[in-house]
Amino acid sequence: MVMNFWEAQRQAKSKTFLYLSIFILLTIAAACLAEWAVREFAGEAYDHPPLPYMALSFLGLTFGVASFNYMNYIHAGGSYVAESIGAERVDADTRDPKERQLLNIVEEIALATSLPIPPVYLLDAEEINAFAAGTRPENAAITVTRGCLYLLNRDELQGVLAHEFGHIYNRDMTIGLRVAAMIMGFFIVTYIGLRLLEGAAWSSGSRRFDDDDKRGGNPIFIIALVCLVAGSLTWFFGSILQAMVSRQREYLADASAVQYTRNPQGIANALRKIAASTVSDMPRSGKAFAHLYFNEAPSFWSRLFATHPPLEARIAAIEGGEYEKADFFKKKDG
Repeated sequence: MVMNFWEAQRQAKSKTFLYLSIFILLTIAAACLAEWAVREFAGEAYDHPPLPYMALSFLGLTFGVASFNYMNYIHAGGSYVAESIGAERVDADTRDPKERQLLNIVEEIALATSLPIPPVYLLDAEEINAFAAGTRPENAAITVTRGCLYLLNRDELQGVLAHEFGHIYNRDMTIGLRVAAMIMGFFIVTYIGLRLLEGAAWSSGSRRFDDDDKRGGNPIFIIALVCLVAGSLTWFFGSILQAMVSRQREYLADASAVQYTRNPQGIANALRKIAASTVSDMPRSGKAFAHLYFNEAPSFWSRLFATHPPLEARIAAIEGGEYEKADFFKKKDG
């Protein structure tokens, strides 16, 4: 069986669109529920205003914070991310044979994908890992660890680099930053709800929240509670959707790597070496960028919030097994 990478890419893009659509619907649904809750419990203090102020405020705050954060993100190019975790740029005139091979592979794949040649950075870590960062091909950069450079053979290194070029070509970093900005918007709504709740409790002193409050005696308390609950729920489920989107983009990048190299064993064998490795020494300063890595370390929440699919599932997809039970792998002729 061989990987039909065109169909694999179509499936991954389709699922990404589905999850992003659910993301938007989740936000709108939370805004509508917030409006209903305030109208239901705030009583006369919020007596059927001409416009759904609570819903509009929820949407405006969420998307406003998301837009602000995204605009900040796009100004940080891939080189900034690489340098911020201590990676050093590989000199274009290097005489080190492995570094020379690294630059040659990057140039080959850039030519094959018609993308600009990105700057390449080397991170002093023994773990086999790599990542691409940046918001567009023009400001992207690729970082590989020393473990990736020295423990993988040429075909395996080519597969890993082709995977990172897949992220650049498919604008995965832009999608990831937009979703991350939305998650920050949900968090801000939750934070405001928490602060309003503290303020309402402070202003009311030791007075109990009784039936008078339900009839509108303390509308700030109602609004604060609604923001806290709605923000927390959207943040929780949004984080799950964020992980699901990221996992689809990893499958897409694997399929792109097979397309660019026409050698599925390169990327598959690299994943096998990663699975067999027990080294985990990526810098702590890079935790914020862990979702960009070629492989994410497993954790307690690995199945629910993991941004990367299990290595076994990725290998099975690359070599012609099941891709989340999607039927786009076909047998070789004969």
